[in-house]
Amino acid sequence: MRNFKTYILSFVLSVLAVLPAAAQDSLSVVSDTLDVEASALDSLRISIITCTPGKDIYAKFGHTALRVVDYTLHKDAVFNYGCFNYNSDNFLFKFLLGQTDYLLEAEEFEYFMYRYSMMGNGVSEQVLNLTQQEANKLLTLLLENLRPENQEYRYNWLYDNCTERARDIIEKAVDGEVVYTKEERQITVRQMLRDCLKECKWDEFGVDMILGSEIDKNADKRIQMFIPAYYSSEADKAIIVRKDGTIVPLVSETCNVIQESFVDEETNYFISPIFVFTLLAIVSGVLLSAFGIGTKKKREFIWFDAILHLLQGLAGIIVAFLFFFSEHPAVDSNWLVIIFNPIPLFYSGWLIYCKIRNKRNILAYVNLAVMLGFSVAMMAVPQSFNPAMYLLVLALLLRAASQVYFVRLKK
Repeated sequence: MRNFKTYILSFVLSVLAVLPAAAQDSLSVVSDTLDVEASALDSLRISIITCTPGKDIYAKFGHTALRVVDYTLHKDAVFNYGCFNYNSDNFLFKFLLGQTDYLLEAEEFEYFMYRYSMMGNGVSEQVLNLTQQEANKLLTLLLENLRPENQEYRYNWLYDNCTERARDIIEKAVDGEVVYTKEERQITVRQMLRDCLKECKWDEFGVDMILGSEIDKNADKRIQMFIPAYYSSEADKAIIVRKDGTIVPLVSETCNVIQESFVDEETNYFISPIFVFTLLAIVSGVLLSAFGIGTKKKREFIWFDAILHLLQGLAGIIVAFLFFFSEHPAVDSNWLVIIFNPIPLFYSGWLIYCKIRNKRNILAYVNLAVMLGFSVAMMAVPQSFNPAMYLLVLALLLRAASQVYFVRLKK
């Protein structure tokens, strides 16, 4: 059984499911790599390695790395910008704050392949169409990044992740400019994330819940490349325009190294967010109609409401913490913080207090006003909400209306 820290990390990753990097333990640097003089190498082949999405939440978006084969020294290494040190001090807290430092590490290609084959991921290779001078320069840049004083960088899942690091260092190495296709795909980051998580509805719901309106704007081509599969597709069509006027494809050869064997299972509908929150909305409506307005059997169901607001407040701790304190992009533009924050925790206690002391719940009016206001705002704010969220808000609105009804009844 996994220890408590590992469980918490899995939970955080399932909520912050927007990590298009292979979040692995720190790897052993390939022996003697730093001792190689890149300028002396004359037989290099460098490739983009793209891994298909995997089973674990942090692997749902795939991964990008760079493979360097030196035929002279008989070395075959993978340079991986998607590593971090899980054992570092306060890792979980720093992760939530968006202050996680990722590492560039190198490992033997054979070991890299073994791990991904065991996980069932597919691996494709795109050989870069570089001159030997460009290949040497690229390896020099990688080795410079691999030095202990340079190998850490502040990871940003949207603007500076493992895929974008690989793309940028390739662009620095070419003797000219890498030009991508002019075709623009009108799509938002949220749509791209939903596409990656379409088989995992609770992960999709969690991502939609913590990410705000920043990811609902049309993403330009470079931002879209934060997804490994999209960058791989763009690299296939890209060209290098060299300073001497020569134009060549960026990729000279593409092949599948490992065939994907992992198949992601679709979330069972009867445990999906849509079904669960549809059921919750129906129950909320039935309790209001059958035991409230216009009926003789009047019951408040305070304990039901208290538990509902308790869960709302617990989810609100995560949403509000990310909104106010985290450096993760897009979490500070989340309109859901209006109703998902720690305040419902206190309101849950207030409901129980009023029930025990037989007092009028005067805060019910405030709760109803907030829920009504937010329900209207959902139609106007520039944020795309998960379909299941509308059902959850409807359930909260119905219970808020019930609470106000019973306050007026007692009056």
